Amino acid sequence: MTDFVSRIGSSGRQRHLTPLAKAISVALFALRFAGREAEADEIRAKSKFEEHPVEFHNRDVKLAGSLLLPNSEGPVPAVVFVHGAGRQNRQPYREVGEYFANHGIAALIYDKRGTGQSGGAYESYEPYENLVNDALSAVAFLKQHHKIAASQIGIWGLSQGAYIGAAAASRSEDIRFIIVVGASVADGMMFYYRDNLFRKYGLSDTLRDLAEKLYLVDQDLQGTFRDGFRLSSFLPRSYPRPDKYVHPAWSHVNQPVLAMWGQLDQHVPVGESVAGLRNSLAHASNENWTMIILPRTNHDLKVSETGELHSKSHGYPPGALQTMTDWTWSTIDHPSEISKMKEEGVAPEARILTRLASYESLRWYGNGIVQAVLWILFLISFSANTIAGAWSCLAHLFRRRQSVALPASNMAVSFKRAICALDLLILITLSTTLLLVVDQMHPSCPTVLMYLPLLGTVSTISTVALLIALTRTRRDHGWTAARKLRFSLDVLCLILFVPYMFYWNLIGVRF
Repeated sequence: MTDFVSRIGSSGRQRHLTPLAKAISVALFALRFAGREAEADEIRAKSKFEEHPVEFHNRDVKLAGSLLLPNSEGPVPAVVFVHGAGRQNRQPYREVGEYFANHGIAALIYDKRGTGQSGGAYESYEPYENLVNDALSAVAFLKQHHKIAASQIGIWGLSQGAYIGAAAASRSEDIRFIIVVGASVADGMMFYYRDNLFRKYGLSDTLRDLAEKLYLVDQDLQGTFRDGFRLSSFLPRSYPRPDKYVHPAWSHVNQPVLAMWGQLDQHVPVGESVAGLRNSLAHASNENWTMIILPRTNHDLKVSETGELHSKSHGYPPGALQTMTDWTWSTIDHPSEISKMKEEGVAPEARILTRLASYESLRWYGNGIVQAVLWILFLISFSANTIAGAWSCLAHLFRRRQSVALPASNMAVSFKRAICALDLLILITLSTTLLLVVDQMHPSCPTVLMYLPLLGTVSTISTVALLIALTRTRRDHGWTAARKLRFSLDVLCLILFVPYMFYWNLIGVRF
């Protein structure tokens, strides 16, 4: 239609047919709007549930959501939908929730704390205590609702929500069953995720190594702030094989479990998670579980060609949601007849634990406390020397003295200050690079930062040369004890900075 109008306009008659074109556009819009209204009416006619805005509380935090309630005279089963990681409201879970509601199972979808209409501070990181209590508060709310069967309430969790759902189920007998999608039940999830993320963005293994080391530093520091200083955090850790792994929450879940994964999941290592969940449930003497791996699906169980992180998907595969509702009804109506220890589908292990264990050989050095102390020490020493060097240069320029030969000790000090200025630049640039590559959604590294190792190589060679020169330089008799102490601390920082450069991959040509 647009081409037709443009051709008329090109023949010089457009001004005469403009009203006609406008009329046609209005008519098309009206037809399209009427079609959408008819489609909406048809959807409402097919819906077998009503949506009710609800509020419930975890102590002083108000949580807002929607209760999708099936049209039924008697009490109905219900499912609480628990969020994955990130700032998520109720909307991503509406499709599955409506499917449950249309099949006679009430669904409570809500905004995560600190998002949407819910109060409280946003949280999406360990420890998950508040998020677990939010889920338990949702269960308690449903238990008091007059149209909900209090003994038939379950949990549905995606990814991080799977852990939260398991923790909630392990603490409450009010939870009848648990359904999880994309559960991580083994060590090394973030390593596996980062492998796929860096591959997606075409970043090198060296940059990925930086991100993984910084992630371990961050985990150590969080553990120190949470649990206090522990000498054991400096010792190498061992990682059990997936079939020997015991999850702290899943190993106490006694309710029937339906666990589903996408075979193309690039967020969690599916093979390891299946083995870890199997062993954890065995530790709880729980045989009422079904584990299903769906082909051609990604982390959130949507159809995908590659499973690539953050790529577009094409909805749930046929039968996936029906499997969930059918299993739920079987668990409620015929609990003694549900399948025991049932597995469908295959996913090979990613063998991520070998690389994860390799980082433990330098655990004492890569520890968060050690790295934080080194970074602060370097920053103070290099900044002080850079400022002193800049001040000395300015003073020399303003005084306009004639150039004279400097004593060897003064030349060594000037050389030291110049190297410290270079090392300060490297320290700041490295910190910037780490902040960019540790981004869990869109890691990046500008081209100019790619060549930081070349600068680091120059700095390392210069630092070694400086240290050799300092050992051969005689000290002036006028040096005070304070000056000697400062000089010794600076030399110590330069010595410590050399292995620091190797640890953070700052020796070479580029990342």
